Amino acid sequence: MLTSITVRGFKSLEQVEVPLGCVNVFIGANGSGKSNLLEALGFVSAVAEGRLDDQALARRGVRTSAPALYRSSFAKTQPVTETRIETRFDTPDCQLDYTLRLLMETDERERPWPFTETRLVRDPNSQAVLYERDTGIPGMFAAPSLADGIANQPIGDATRLRTDVLADYAVFAPNTPTLRGMEADIRQRIPVGLAGGQLAEAVQELLEPRQGKFGALDLDRLLELLDWVNEIAVVPPSRELTSASVPTTRSIIRFTDRWMGRDRNQLSAYDASEGALYVLFALVLALHPHSPRLFAIENLDQNMHPRLARATVRLFCELMLKAEPERQVLLTTHNPLVLDSLNLRDDRIRLFTVERDVEGTTRVDRVPVSDEMLRVIENGLSLSNLWVMGRLGGVPDLF
Repeated sequence: MLTSITVRGFKSLEQVEVPLGCVNVFIGANGSGKSNLLEALGFVSAVAEGRLDDQALARRGVRTSAPALYRSSFAKTQPVTETRIETRFDTPDCQLDYTLRLLMETDERERPWPFTETRLVRDPNSQAVLYERDTGIPGMFAAPSLADGIANQPIGDATRLRTDVLADYAVFAPNTPTLRGMEADIRQRIPVGLAGGQLAEAVQELLEPRQGKFGALDLDRLLELLDWVNEIAVVPPSRELTSASVPTTRSIIRFTDRWMGRDRNQLSAYDASEGALYVLFALVLALHPHSPRLFAIENLDQNMHPRLARATVRLFCELMLKAEPERQVLLTTHNPLVLDSLNLRDDRIRLFTVERDVEGTTRVDRVPVSDEMLRVIENGLSLSNLWVMGRLGGVPDLF
């Protein structure tokens, strides 16, 4: 599992270190730097695959910009000349430190951007160095596997797996037109695109109505979230479900409304509640066998009623903690009730506040689970109350 990421000199992240768990939720005002952290990990992911350019970044959901805009730049300090992003993976067999140095003193038009990277593998018990490699040459990436040259096969297998996990990372940001199948997803992935494309196909691969299952989840638990739905199916498009003027994909999701008359109770994803589509999207990423082992979702709760968002994230966390092989996610949210779904007594679930200080640099702080906080919650104040009141941080200075 990725246990920490340290970022220096990337956008508003002048120097930030974040200790990660399995489910990591980031809260903060608009513009505080939450997306910057997710995108910094996207840079490391691109380098882990061997290339750093606009195409490699876009495939991972990173907003492509002029190189100068990726550098930290604050009014009272000199612009940085190097961006440094460090990641650490811990396994029973080894501890893998992987560092990217992005060199900014270059022609702005140069592609791919020059970088160097360092790989360091340690024994988790003695901290003895088992393997070390530093490319030292900008743009040099000797091989796609961090395990190259390591004689100890178990250690090599572990580092190779972590490289694959890192290279497969992406930031998902679903939107309603793409989830409905009205717009193509230009950033396709398996099982779903970064904007929610191929949702119907992914749902079909998990849906087993005769067995009452949605992947590893009992179908009844999904239908409890979508209380207006009696049945979900994936079918070819037809004029009984969609108008001829509505663009469709090869497969569409069909919902059966429990309250409507039998002859008019079937709705396509185009007509159905958009909240249902966001629920399906989240559960697909938690359940599908081909979902990335490490990923991020921007605003997971968007277009959901606050109570639906709370119930969905509670179930999402449960599924992520049970996932085999293990998975890890970084989430952003602006919905206070989402916080009430988080069992912070479980160290694998972590909450972070993100805010900018008086100099404009982003701070990321883990919300500590203290005895005082637990007493306050037991006395009737929820995490959502504490956040809205400003007692957790991560709120704008507005009234």
